[in-house]
Amino acid sequence: MRLLSGAYMLVAAALVLAACAGGPAPDPAQALLDEAIRAAGGDALFDVRALHWTGEATLLAGDRQLELGVDTRVEPFGAARSDTWLRDQGRGSMRTMAVGTERGEMTRDGKPAPMPAAMFTHERLQYATYGLMLLAPLRDPRVVLKRGVDVDGLRVLHVEHPNAAPADLFFDQRGRLVRLDDVVPDPEGTGTDRQRFDFEGTIEADGVHWPRVVRISQAGTPYFELRIVRLSIER
Repeated sequence: MRLLSGAYMLVAAALVLAACAGGPAPDPAQALLDEAIRAAGGDALFDVRALHWTGEATLLAGDRQLELGVDTRVEPFGAARSDTWLRDQGRGSMRTMAVGTERGEMTRDGKPAPMPAAMFTHERLQYATYGLMLLAPLRDPRVVLKRGVDVDGLRVLHVEHPNAAPADLFFDQRGRLVRLDDVVPDPEGTGTDRQRFDFEGTIEADGVHWPRVVRISQAGTPYFELRIVRLSIER
């Protein structure tokens, strides 16, 4: 009996040591985020102060289609400024939208005007999307991460950031962000906009891999397409 008890004790000890060596199972949401961060540039994502891009955009407004030039600077979850102009009229038709943490401003024909409160709420959350896309800010301990159910072969990460609308981020099998879904208040303050962002291609700057094309649909209808030509990173 003593020999048998000793054998059991040795087996039990071996199991305990194996469990300790393996450690706890990784959190599925955190593991997916870690993989996505590596795919998007790793350490290069963590000290980004601002992203600045220039390019072209198509805006679908009712039965109108506007072709725009774009020059945008975004501080993740901070200030943002975007200059847009009609491509067939040049920068003389420029409009500027500036969004801070507490208020927004629109400038047309050189005349600034305060942004209505509902529009500011909408635009602040729109620009916060770029903070989510950067991925590194999702390491903030205030952020809630949940691993969702896979959709059409894409892995889903539900994200609740204190400075953004709750969103579902979709990653392919290589860890690349290919889609984002959220719901934000509409700019008129009368309801909500259910949005889908689709990302295509890659443009790289200072180690950061960023989508070259961003398409936004609202309620299933195409609304906006951004095509980035140049990207720069401020640290």
